[in-house]
Amino acid sequence: MEKFKTLDELTKIDRKHLHFVDHNGEHLNLNWLHKALSKEVLNDEVPDEIKGQFNVARNMALFTYYFYALASEVHLKTYTVIEHALRLKINPQSRMSLAKMINHAVAQRWISDAGFRHLETDELGNEWCKSMVDIIPKMRNSKAHGSTILVPDCLHHICVCTDFLNQLFPSNPVSEERQSPRIV
Repeated sequence: MEKFKTLDELTKIDRKHLHFVDHNGEHLNLNWLHKALSKEVLNDEVPDEIKGQFNVARNMALFTYYFYALASEVHLKTYTVIEHALRLKINPQSRMSLAKMINHAVAQRWISDAGFRHLETDELGNEWCKSMVDIIPKMRNSKAHGSTILVPDCLHHICVCTDFLNQLFPSNPVSEERQSPRIV
């Protein structure tokens, strides 16, 4: 059971993180987490209202360092950001479910398996994207309607959200040419 944190605990790593170590045998590091989240950048074409909510999700993810249980809420936030983006892109005349909107995005080829960095594929079958039609609404509903499951990671969800949104609102090559090169 989660306990209300004392003031002294608010600015310290959540002790639950101390049960996990990375491949180097080290615990989660706030600088590393901030750097990783900073690399998740949306295209200029993504609407500002989506960018703002995406940044809420990134900030929530950053605060999981201090409050481990927040990771599940980050998952929920990424699903709602995706749903909001789909609603803006599709602009349905009547209510569409999240599953129908994802299915529409797959059918329109707005999203593809090749556009998700973690899949490392260029196959045209889109099996992973097709599976999202069922999986994302179920995962969103499980979080939205109550769950006590704690998860150790939310960075993956942020990365998938980035890739999903950047596919929905792809970069405009003309606007990229006008911009100065970004320093990484």
